[in-house]
Amino acid sequence: MRTKYILTTCILVLSTLALIACQQTKPTTSQDVLVSVEDKSSPCYPNTSCSDVSNTVIIPIVVEKGTPVHQVSSSDRNNVRQKKFNTPCQKQKTPYVSEKRTSADLVNIETPMRCRIPAPTSHIISDIPLTENDFKLVRLEKDDPLPRYEVNGYTFNNQPLDLALQTLVSEAGIKVYSDDGLFPDMSAEDIRGELSAVVQELADSGDAYVRYDSTKKRLYLSRWARFTLKVPAGYVGMYAVLDALRGANITDVQPDWNKNELYFRVTKTQEATIQRLINYLKEDPRLLLFDIAIYKIYPNTNYGVNWQNVIQSFGDKKVNMSVNGLLGRMIITDHQEKPMSLLNNLKAYARVSLLSKGLAVMPNGWKVRFDIGQCSKKGAPENDLSLLLQSNIQNASRVESNIALDTTYGEVTSFYSFYSIDDDLTIIGIPGSVLNPNDTLTEYVITMKPRIVRLVN
Repeated sequence: MRTKYILTTCILVLSTLALIACQQTKPTTSQDVLVSVEDKSSPCYPNTSCSDVSNTVIIPIVVEKGTPVHQVSSSDRNNVRQKKFNTPCQKQKTPYVSEKRTSADLVNIETPMRCRIPAPTSHIISDIPLTENDFKLVRLEKDDPLPRYEVNGYTFNNQPLDLALQTLVSEAGIKVYSDDGLFPDMSAEDIRGELSAVVQELADSGDAYVRYDSTKKRLYLSRWARFTLKVPAGYVGMYAVLDALRGANITDVQPDWNKNELYFRVTKTQEATIQRLINYLKEDPRLLLFDIAIYKIYPNTNYGVNWQNVIQSFGDKKVNMSVNGLLGRMIITDHQEKPMSLLNNLKAYARVSLLSKGLAVMPNGWKVRFDIGQCSKKGAPENDLSLLLQSNIQNASRVESNIALDTTYGEVTSFYSFYSIDDDLTIIGIPGSVLNPNDTLTEYVITMKPRIVRLVN
């Protein structure tokens, strides 16, 4: 009896184990897959070790040199598509960009010419001859003429510029390609005229450039265009235009010193500024050139430089004018030979060290910026200083100037004065603490010698 009981118990245990094993091998349902993907232990679930991989990546759709424009919903016009990561994460390969830079990144081919002040000359006014091709602004991109069509009563309301153009030229079998994104919404009513004129008028209204490729029958629309500008031969004419453009915050300029040409990629607004400069130079072909030098002085005593003694030892009636600034002063004297200059007289009171020297050239009435660091030793604290100049030539004996000393943190000082073209300008009393709060003893001295250069046809 007892043996039969034990045998029955063993059979029940074996049956139970077989049932459990059978349940574990049951096929998995689709619901189970969804749960496993969203399980927090999955490799790419957010807030895990793979959370640096975004669930969605936006990939721009680029078609050759631009994106084709189609009349679709505004959401589709963003030209994006989404791709979701539902697979175990993989290590993404990204280009490695080294933080270290070599000296090649600091090469400036302007330095040899910009930072070389010509030998002293008695000519305070000189001439530069102009040729027929000087100051010609030419667009570089290929632009074929549009087909001859007549627009008769074209009307649209609150449409982006690119879609409005696509609707306009679609009957001619032309496709519009947008090179750089979305454009402003516009409205127009009953536009009439030749197709090329209407297209240009609409593009100008949207501050955009258009160019047509007749081979592919494509109209390209962009906010930017590339130009070249021919300037007078010699470094003075080149620097006059370069400095004026940089003073107008047009900094993406590439000069070709061999051909005396400037290359730039600009917007409609910037092109208008360049054209205004060209017209101005043709109307008033006078340039003001400054020979600039920046010195750091180390006083012989711990009390600093006594500038009153320096001025008095310089001699009676040597200083024509003293102009107060927010900080320091600008001393205006007649042109003096180097042994008789104020700077040379200062050497009895302090050690004088040249930091930077160079040229700044400006069209009459325009603003220019001379960066001291361009002509100084790399890494020096004084490289943060810049000289901002704006002058108006009334005649050779009277020039009006606004001169400011600036840093990336703001303006240090400024001076407004009148002087003769044969005068020497010296800014004194700029403490070293403007760049280094711990430098309470040294000072900066800036000298400027103006000259007039005329552009002559």
